[in-house]
Amino acid sequence: MITMRTLNEILEDAQPARLIPTVADTRREERIVSILLATLPRVRPFAEQLLQRCGKRVGKSSVLTSYTEVYFPSSDGSKKDRPDGLLCLTTRKDRWTALLEAKIDKAEIDEEQVNKYADVARRYQINAIITLSNQLIALPTHLPYFIPKRISNQVEFFHLSWISIVTLAHLILRDKKEIDPDQAFILREMTRYFDHSSSGVRRFEQMPPEWKTLVLGVRDGQQFMRTSAEIENTITSWHQEERDVCLILSRRIGEQVNIRRLSRKHQADPARRLRDACDTLVSSKELRSAFSMPNAANDLEVTVDLQRRTISCSMKLNAPLDKKRAAARINWVRRQLRGINGENIVVRAFWPGRTLPTQASLDDVKMDSKCLETEQSGMAPIGFEVVMIRSTADRFSGRRTFMEDLEKMIPKFYDEVGQHLRPWTPPPPPIDKEDPIREADASQSGRQGIRDDSSPLERECPDGSPEGSEADSSVADDR
Repeated sequence: MITMRTLNEILEDAQPARLIPTVADTRREERIVSILLATLPRVRPFAEQLLQRCGKRVGKSSVLTSYTEVYFPSSDGSKKDRPDGLLCLTTRKDRWTALLEAKIDKAEIDEEQVNKYADVARRYQINAIITLSNQLIALPTHLPYFIPKRISNQVEFFHLSWISIVTLAHLILRDKKEIDPDQAFILREMTRYFDHSSSGVRRFEQMPPEWKTLVLGVRDGQQFMRTSAEIENTITSWHQEERDVCLILSRRIGEQVNIRRLSRKHQADPARRLRDACDTLVSSKELRSAFSMPNAANDLEVTVDLQRRTISCSMKLNAPLDKKRAAARINWVRRQLRGINGENIVVRAFWPGRTLPTQASLDDVKMDSKCLETEQSGMAPIGFEVVMIRSTADRFSGRRTFMEDLEKMIPKFYDEVGQHLRPWTPPPPPIDKEDPIREADASQSGRQGIRDDSSPLERECPDGSPEGSEADSSVADDR
């Protein structure tokens, strides 16, 4: 009969994670996991923010320990399972543990292997499994592999991309207030290795093989089914590219940039998000996304039009409602665009009711704001949109060239346009020069005529005797 060892007994034989692991060059996955796990306990702000993505809070009294080369005997004792690492978060009340499984370069997480480690987690009461690869997802709970519900109900699953980890480290290094010099040195050395091509960390670099077929098919009027490989694989890649753009912008501006908040149904069900996005692509022939920039006037919206083969970036602004005339509202947005290069930029004005939007090039708007006005007199615009449009011609159908143009254009739009826009805010209410309550009291006194200055003791009762007299006092006593 096989005697099952406890998790504590197994960890006694495990190797602590090393910042400089002495492993063979061929064992790159074990090397990168060891460096990450060794960094987490020593750079607390990095650990706090990374584990927060997995729903865990690292308190001041929490103890974080990490291991590599943790061997778990199988249920029949015939062989041993060895995940890439194990993380323990110990608090005063309990202990949370997670197995780590990692892939690098173009390798993807193996569903069969993850399910095998899920069995290990159930047997040893390990709380979670964290997978790491270059596969990009919108949320850590959106897994790039399938896990049966009967297993996910017993063990938590999270997925993190290597590039998101690198980006988080760069953001923390930029905000030097969070870490001391020793922590900064360790984190900088970690990012230095992760940024090197030999580490196996890769960004999302190209659209799927079906991209060119889809682009040329849409151009020629071909109809694609929602479940076709061209549609589903394009949307899957687009969702990864959305996340990659977030990370690019985060590193460029030094602040966290996110995809516009997903609806609850899409947060809870990634498969539904995929289906809905496929439906949108089939019906509109467009890929759409929006990025939330910290303190920006609005979300940065991106639209890829497969029929026209164009990429557009835009931001919307509400019109200033304190200005009544159309010319005043248009001049308000024109002043914000005064120092912006008008090349490839269009300004749109939106109007109340069913009136169609009007638009003109930024250069034309600068010369004459009336070019945005509608023929209906007395109507003022309710909002504006500033759009940068680029036609990429033959580069659009290229898997890699399309990505290159997209990733250049989005930061360019934010740098030249987006960061200079300011939203309209209602002006603070002015104070009334006269106090309305005092004015009302004065008006009421004027209507009453002569002011009664007598004291209460001098006023007479209905029978002619003054209030508070001895007669009243005696009556009160008799009562």
